[in-house]
Amino acid sequence: MSRTLLRVLRDLSGSQEPGDVGAAECGPHGPPALILGPPGCRMSGLMFMAAALAAEEEGAVLYLCPEPLQTVPKAGRAARDPLILKQIRFVYPPSIKELLKFFSSLHLISPTPSLILVDGLERYLTTMCSLQDGAHISALMLDSVSHFRCGLLVSATPNSEGADGLFPAVERYFPNQFLVYRELSPEGKTQVFKMSFKSPRPQWNLHIEEDGSVRISPCITKGDQCPDKQD
Repeated sequence: MSRTLLRVLRDLSGSQEPGDVGAAECGPHGPPALILGPPGCRMSGLMFMAAALAAEEEGAVLYLCPEPLQTVPKAGRAARDPLILKQIRFVYPPSIKELLKFFSSLHLISPTPSLILVDGLERYLTTMCSLQDGAHISALMLDSVSHFRCGLLVSATPNSEGADGLFPAVERYFPNQFLVYRELSPEGKTQVFKMSFKSPRPQWNLHIEEDGSVRISPCITKGDQCPDKQD
């Protein structure tokens, strides 16, 4: 899944080599990955673009989240070719019980997905859940993609109310993590976030414009600072 994320970053930045994963390769998408970020960082946008890219290049994709997406990103493959959406099957399990049930019966799904995405895992791990629930769903997701030999990308905001204490169990199952965190000095009305795979320094800037469009720029380091790329 790391390689799929890198292709999304290349697509948004126009760069051929936006960075290095630093994670072991595993399958056509790389190892399963967990995206962790704060509210408002448009993780669903990155997830959607990853789904569109995989649908165009690999075939059938499963996209799971508690409720339908309210908006779609104004960038990426699907914006250029809406027919790509026909390769993506959207499923909306409303609770952790239904999510577990779905993954338990995933072997009945046809066609076999090339990629499975679970968007907003924290919305399933509510105050009614336990650490065992976090471990159970994580293990079941990984077992499923191992069986299908497909990619897996999971997004979460672990500081969401009720979910924070459950995420140590989830993170143990996903050593390959993609981190998104807010920049302290946003540029005007554009929101800026830093992004990286586990690394001492951020590797990319995520810019969210006022109209909802997104762009990526490389994060250029200078000493201990990481200023935004100047236009």
